[in-house]
This record gives sequence, structure tokens and C-alpha cells, in this order.
Amino acid sequence: MNTVYFFLGVIITIVIGNSFIIFADSDSKLIYSNWVLIINSLIAVGLSGIILIKDKDREEGKVGKVEKANILLAVGLIFWFIANIIWAYYELVLDIVSPVPSLADIFLLSAYGFLICRLTIVYRKIGYTTNKKFLFLIVSGTGLFLIYILNLTLENTETSNFRGLMLFVVTVAYPTLNSVLTVLALMILIGIKNERHHFIPWICELVGLLAIVIGDSWFAIIVLTTFVEQLWMSALLLSAHYLLIAGGLIWYLRYVIKWHSKGLIFKIATKLNNANHKVLFASIIFASSLIFAGLYFTNVFSIFESNDFIINSNHVNSNEDQGKKEFVVGAILPFSGSLSSIGKSVKIALENAENDVNKHFEEMNSSSHFKLLMADSKTSPEESLVAIKKLHDNGAKIIVGPATSTAVSAVKEYADTNNIILISYSSTSPLLSIKGDNLFRLVPDDTYQGKIIAQRMINDGIKVIVPFWRSDIYGNELYNSTKSNFERLGGKVEEGINYHPYTGKFATSLHRINFIMWNQDLEKLSEIVSDAVMKYGVHSVGVYIISYDEITPILIQAPLYGMLEKVRWYGSDSIAQNHHITKNIDSAMFAMNTNFTNPLYSISNETEESHALEKELEKKLHEEGSITYPAIAYDSYWISALSLDKNSTILSDKENFSKSFKELVVETAESFGGMSGRIELNAAGDRIGGNYDFWIVGKDKDTQSYEWKKENNLR
Repeated sequence: MNTVYFFLGVIITIVIGNSFIIFADSDSKLIYSNWVLIINSLIAVGLSGIILIKDKDREEGKVGKVEKANILLAVGLIFWFIANIIWAYYELVLDIVSPVPSLADIFLLSAYGFLICRLTIVYRKIGYTTNKKFLFLIVSGTGLFLIYILNLTLENTETSNFRGLMLFVVTVAYPTLNSVLTVLALMILIGIKNERHHFIPWICELVGLLAIVIGDSWFAIIVLTTFVEQLWMSALLLSAHYLLIAGGLIWYLRYVIKWHSKGLIFKIATKLNNANHKVLFASIIFASSLIFAGLYFTNVFSIFESNDFIINSNHVNSNEDQGKKEFVVGAILPFSGSLSSIGKSVKIALENAENDVNKHFEEMNSSSHFKLLMADSKTSPEESLVAIKKLHDNGAKIIVGPATSTAVSAVKEYADTNNIILISYSSTSPLLSIKGDNLFRLVPDDTYQGKIIAQRMINDGIKVIVPFWRSDIYGNELYNSTKSNFERLGGKVEEGINYHPYTGKFATSLHRINFIMWNQDLEKLSEIVSDAVMKYGVHSVGVYIISYDEITPILIQAPLYGMLEKVRWYGSDSIAQNHHITKNIDSAMFAMNTNFTNPLYSISNETEESHALEKELEKKLHEEGSITYPAIAYDSYWISALSLDKNSTILSDKENFSKSFKELVVETAESFGGMSGRIELNAAGDRIGGNYDFWIVGKDKDTQSYEWKKENNLR
């Protein structure tokens, strides 16, 4: 086989394999990365197994060094394969942070022992002595690289306790061991440079090891660059590493192992070798291009259908049901991104609302029928604008959402310009309370929440708070409201930390790199808290945090700083009942130990529908979640549908009705008695008044699992 064709084939295979990850949606990259790593490592394991089976040159009862090296390679690859399965189980099935060190770490690090031993055996067998100057140059360069990685990691890691120390050790262990493998492979490569058939496999292995060195050192690249959201690129390198090893093993099987002519693989390989190489290569390129294009469009359309734009399958198509007046109700939901924890539950609530609304109109013998269209905001202002344009193009004149104030701010101008009504179920920033616009919010703005949480902290004896909040329209305004109310009540607010949140998956990732990235903010927070405790006493100081789903990695990492666990913590409505906190033991324990208290708008109206929705959420999500935002979203859909129906009546009878669509929405909302209780709107279209519950994390006595508990409902 021509060497050029071989390497081009390996490169094409890597590109095709990694295209699953490259073209996946940002929140789906984790799923594809795990699957690609498992499949590619399995391919390498399978080829190493074939080598063991086909190598018939061993004498009976005696294992030579070369054969032993092949056994060690197979064992090392098997351990890596098992580790990839365990990682996928942690990340995809359990959705929890792995221990440090984890079972996956044990298999991964154990594999290095077999692989280093294998390379040592091979190096001794070739009997080549590396030039001392060249060897010194290799070792020195590798040493400087490792010192740099060690220093950079040490600067960003807390090592004063066991967990922090183990996190540091495990983080630097991988690039260190990979570097050892790389040096040994390079020394072997130099020793066999004149043996072509042995040289090619070692080229593949060396390049593969270099790829894994960079992949396992990705932390340094993230720290030094702006590639924070490109954590998935590490998976591309690790995936390429397995395929490069597999390519080397294929070459080894073809030219080094002695085959028997009866073997099926031998016959296939012989035919391929005798074929016209140019025709064969052209065929491979053509087939690969088709596969690559297929993967691209499959991924693109799959992502579009599953995340970006969803048409509820429960509706009846107006073309099939003659005589129906069909209306579109749009919805912008955070299916992905840093507030994805509420996306699924709100989706279920809206689907229930659609069914109940259509059932209601059918029972009234009405010709009106309502169709739910949903789009993913990805908790991003840019994607929210894309979402509202898609919904508008598909006929949505009234939209439930978006969820966050940042997203609402991004789409508000487009909604006002195109006469689109927005009914948000969770946006609370006071900056969006504007009279006469097209935005209605069925939750009170944060001037209420600021008063509630400030009063609660004063009642608990907190005299000083250290704020830690996300710098966006939601976090900044809630912080300002709480600060002014707390100071008005006689409290003191320290300078605190104002962090700039990431909009993608990395912000909420349970990857160890993300934990290390939070260390600098947490270390600074710990210093401020320590100073405040020295001045005012531990029982008078509290931490007040405003965040989205990134709260989980923050709470997981916070115990590394002992002072942070000695004071009480308070949070916001965006944190209350977040199931990621209770699912991960470290974050749940920290929340319970600090009596982490979070306010949440209270849904006090107990109805048959609300109980049914609560049970369905538990059934479909397999966890107890917040009913607040799903219930408000449910009411939002009803108000949207009823308003559209009334507006249709007005358009057909303009002589007797003269109300605008916005006036109809207000009238409908204030006369509607839904799951969330009575609705009264102020001049800016925001809900007035209402009560707040306080939620903390507790441990169930029967199941010993961590759960969110309303304070007046603790067991």
C-alpha cells in the first residue's frame, strides 16, 4: 500500500469520525464526544486483539518479548476503553461530577503502566542507543513543558486540603505520563527509521501520543486563550489519538504479522493491495465525501428539529380538519445553555396547556384550534433573537417567553417593531418594566425579591453580606435591589465579586477544568469573607449569590475554601429547586451545611390541574422539580390562546368591539384564574405583589437522598 494513500486514509477517517462532534449542537457535543471516544477506543482494542490472535510465531509455552509487548498494548487499550465507558456513565447517565480520583482515573492511570512497560521492552529489543545530546534535548524540552503545565495548574488550584490536592495531582498526571510515552516512542522511532514497515506504525503512534498530550493539556490552552467554550476540542484530539493508533495497528497487521492465506482478512487485504491504487484511492475519497456530507446534514437537521425549533406533535393540522381556525402560540425556552434546568419542565407544562386549551374549545364547540411552536433560546441573547424571528416567520403573533431578562432584552425591540406580544414566565429585571411596550411578565420584578431576601438576612442576624453575582441585566439589577434594601435595614454590603457568565455549556459543565476555572473567584471570595468574619464574627456574615445553573460547579468547588463553609449562604429565585445541586453530593452537602436559602415566587393556588402537572413532571423528569415556572408558563399559554380567540372575534365584528390586542391580553390575564393564582398587572405589564417561599436543601430520612425543602415543610 502506498504510504501517502495510507496516511490520507487515516486523516479522512479521523475527519469523518470527529465530524459527529464538530457539527453537533453545543449542548450535544458532550454526548457525541463520549460516544466517539468509546467507539474509537473499541476499534483500537479490536485491532490489538486481532494482532494477538494472528501472531503465531510464539513458541509453545514460551512468550517472547515482542509478543509480551503486544499483550501489554492490548491490556493498556482495554483499560482506556473501560475508562471511557465509566466517564460516559458519570457524564451522560448519572449527570454528576466524578470523584477525585474516580474509577475512570484508576483505569486510565493504570493503563499507562502497561504502555510504558511495553515501550521500554520494544526500545531495549531494537538495541539502539540514542545520541546523548539528542536525548538531553528531548528530555529537557519535555521537562520544560511539564514544569510550565505544573506551575500553571498549581497557580489555579487550591491544594490545602485532600480533594484540592488530588485534583491537582490527577490534572497534572495525564500530561506527565503522556509525555513519558511520547519520549519513549520518539526514541524507538529514531532507532527503527530505516525499517519502513516498522517505522510507519510508530509514526502513527507518536503523532497519536502528541495529540493526546495536547488534549490532556487543554487546560493550559483554555487559561491562556479565549477558547473557554472550546473544551470539546480536547475530545477531537483524544479521538484522533485512538484512530492513529488503530491506523498503525492496521499497517502492522498488513506488513509485519505473518498471515495464513486461509484467513478472510488476509484475502481482503491481498485484493486491496493488488487493486489499482489510484482507482481505490479515488473510490475511498468519493465514498468518504458522501459519508461526510451525510453526517453533516444528518447532524444539522437533527439539531434543528430537536433543539432549535420544535413543532408540538399533538396538534391537529388545519389542512386536515376543515372548518377550524388555527392559531399559533410561540414559545422561547432555554432547552440548552446556563438555564437549561427549567427548559424541560416548562416544555411539559406548555404541552399540557396546549392539550387542555384545545380540549376546552372543543367542548365549547368552538372552531378555534391552537398550535404550539417552540424554539430554543440556548440561554443566549443572540440565539433568542434568532428564535423569535423563526417563530414570527411561522405565524406567531404572541410568544410565551423568553425565560431570562437578558434574552427578553435582546428580542424586545424586534417584538415591539413587529407587533409581537411577549408573555414571560420568569423574567424579573426592573430595567424591563416599561410602560406601553409589548412585554408582559407574570412574575413580580426584582424590587420585590430584593426586599424579601434582604429582610430575611436581617431576621437571621446577618449584619454583613459578601455578594457574588453574575454581571448581566438580571444579576446586576437584583444585586442593586438587595443591596439598597439591606443597607436601608442597617446592614453592610462588602465589595464582593461580579463575574461575567459564559453563555454556553462550559459555564455549567461538571468537567474538572471548569472547577479549576472557578478557583480564582472563590479564592478572592474566601479572602473577603475571612476579613469580614474577623471584623464582625462568623454568625454575622453571609454570602449572597446570584447565578443560573453555574451554581452547581461553584458549590462543588467552594468546600476547598474552608471559610466559605462556615458562614450562611443566600441565593436567588434562579437557584431555588435546581435539581443539579441535589443530584451532586458535594454541592448538596455544601448547600445543606451552609443552610443555603433561596427565595422563589409562591404558587399558592392549589388546583386539580396543578397537582396533575406536578405528578407528570415527576414522572417524565424522574425528579422533584419546581412547579413555579411551569405553572406560570401553563397560565401564559392559556392567556395567549384566550386572547387570540377574543382578538379574532374583534376582527370579525369591529363595529361592536374596539379594544387593541394588548388591552385584550391585560383583560384576559386579570380575569383568568389559573395555576399561579390571581393575576394583577401594573402599568408596565408586570405582576403585582405575591408571596415568596424560601427553599433549602435537606436530607430525606427514609431515602438518605438530598432534596429541596420548603422551610415550612421540612421532614
